[in-house]
Amino acid sequence: MKYFTFVDKDAFIYSRSKIWDAVLNVTAWPGLWKQVNRVRIRTKGEIGSDSKIECYFTLFYIFHLRFDIQISRLQKPSYAFFTIGGDFSGHGRWILREDGNETSSAFQLRLRARHFLLRFVSFLPYGESLILYSHKRVMLEGKKMIIKSLCDT
Repeated sequence: MKYFTFVDKDAFIYSRSKIWDAVLNVTAWPGLWKQVNRVRIRTKGEIGSDSKIECYFTLFYIFHLRFDIQISRLQKPSYAFFTIGGDFSGHGRWILREDGNETSSAFQLRLRARHFLLRFVSFLPYGESLILYSHKRVMLEGKKMIIKSLCDT
């Protein structure tokens, strides 16, 4: 199966701990992030190492994806390493660094499509570009979600 590598780098004018708290407030995602339908934390307590999060996304209004995020290592508010299962499978990491008044965010994923339609699309002539575009669009909405949640506080 074909692997996809997604790399998203951003800079924020908020502190690393505020960015961390906004992103890890996963139960707020459905109300703030328009592609997110539902999120469920499948482990008890605060999100930490060994936490499992179930996510349901919609792309292009009709295409539904489900995946689980299993956190393998987490150091608040610096990094999280995780695996993903479901309609995508693979692994990823999220690293935050603070430099003065700015926080840089690096989010990296290496995934393969397991959903039959995604696998089919990935082999079309422009399928890989469509999947990469969809990912960028979802991540842009995620960045807007972070900024909105920080502006509301």
